[in-house]
Amino acid sequence: MKPSRLLFAVTGLMLALLFTVAVPNAAASTYKWVAPPPVDPRILVTSVDSGAGTIEIKYMRNKTTQTYKIDDITAVNVNDHPGKIADIEVGMQVRGSVERNAQTLDSISVGTADPAPKGAK
Repeated sequence: MKPSRLLFAVTGLMLALLFTVAVPNAAASTYKWVAPPPVDPRILVTSVDSGAGTIEIKYMRNKTTQTYKIDDITAVNVNDHPGKIADIEVGMQVRGSVERNAQTLDSISVGTADPAPKGAK
């Protein structure tokens, strides 16, 4: 092997060894992983208007609200029992719902709200 190629090979091996030992140690001490805050997955009832036949729900994950119409053919379940819009209370958690269209629910199931996850905003 020619001396220049030998010098090139030895230098390459030394650099590879240097980076495998030095870089991970430097990176490990510089950056510290921080867990993201917990997300609140609940969907809560924030308003019920029996007269108008509307319900407003809040998606706690992204803090958005949506108002839906509940009509005579909407299937309502409250705490796993058939109910009506008058049985739904503010603060209940939506367990499931099916939209007939963007404004009207085909079915909704609500129940007692679970507590918010610790540390959720």
